[in-house]
Amino acid sequence: MASGARDTASAEPPAHPIRTGGETGDDPMDMGRAGLRSVAGARSRQVEVTARLVESARELVWDAGGPTFTVNQVVAAAGTSLKSFYRCFAGKDELLVALFEDDARRGADALASMVDTEAEPLERLRVVVVGLFRFLTVEGRLPYAAALVREHLRLAESHPDQLRGVLHPFVGVFEDAVAAAQAAGAVRAGDARRDARTLFHLVLSHLHALICHQIEEPPTEVAEELWAFCHAALRP
Repeated sequence: MASGARDTASAEPPAHPIRTGGETGDDPMDMGRAGLRSVAGARSRQVEVTARLVESARELVWDAGGPTFTVNQVVAAAGTSLKSFYRCFAGKDELLVALFEDDARRGADALASMVDTEAEPLERLRVVVVGLFRFLTVEGRLPYAAALVREHLRLAESHPDQLRGVLHPFVGVFEDAVAAAQAAGAVRAGDARRDARTLFHLVLSHLHALICHQIEEPPTEVAEELWAFCHAALRP
């Protein structure tokens, strides 16, 4: 957005929109409802600004192949202000955590959609294991993924509490597929949550190895080899 463009968050209502003394005939109930609407509107604007900042950060990382952007650059790309940025985030690292969370939600939704194209429980479980590898075949995805892996490892040390639950949406998709396959007798009975975590961490370690070029094979081949291993381990 051009310099001087109107910041949607700069027009937020004052912190205390309800007047302490009103004109004759003011209805306190109406005033209270107006105050609640103002607070809700302010929150809605902050959510909208937060989403724009996260999307701008994603585009900057994708274009540069890494999180080399400054706070000023992401603010300019989002068409907002530094004041609005710091209402949403304490700094760049917190913005990156929000980007990880948003990518994880989107990725888990995409993976669940892949799974839903299959009817058989065992095939659904296979898609859970191999599906994430398909993301690496998207044009331009590998440098972006590599940048996020490096930043995720860095922030896991400095922001462990914030990073701990970021990947839970993926684990949930794995757990649903494992539980359904167990219920159908397609895999051995066991603790679905524990097996799902084990599968997910196996997948994640192979994805990291591919992204960091420790494995030179195509992602789809690695995925099928990993599924063959998992299937043998889970066979009833």
